[in-house]
Amino acid sequence: MYIFLILISLLSFSTSGNLEVKDGWVRPAAKGMNTAFYFKVENNADKADTLLSVKSTIAKTVQMHETFKKDGMMGMRHIDAIPVNAKSTLEFKPGGYHVMVMNLNKDLMSGSSAEFTLHFKYFGDIKVNAPVKMPGE
Repeated sequence: MYIFLILISLLSFSTSGNLEVKDGWVRPAAKGMNTAFYFKVENNADKADTLLSVKSTIAKTVQMHETFKKDGMMGMRHIDAIPVNAKSTLEFKPGGYHVMVMNLNKDLMSGSSAEFTLHFKYFGDIKVNAPVKMPGE
């Protein structure tokens, strides 16, 4: 009986809704340069989750960042974790949250794609195959 209750509690996150990554895309860039990865996280679950990391083999460094304004100057800074509220959509977009993809291992040309793995505290890993394109394409 206890094992059954434990299994039900472990499954409660996924049965109360789901978490999806949508509309991912990456800007084109040359080998050795930096680019950015953008997407939307749709949390249809009844519980909040937290995006803990994003990984990819296409670059030496992949980090979550946020854009901020201070004293009239724009900047960006690394973030270790980003909460995703229940029943909400979190957008990673130019001028806001984004994933910096630094020191590319290869050229990223429009029309190709790049794979990323997003790691969430409760939901686990979600793999995304994002097209490489310019904004608005």
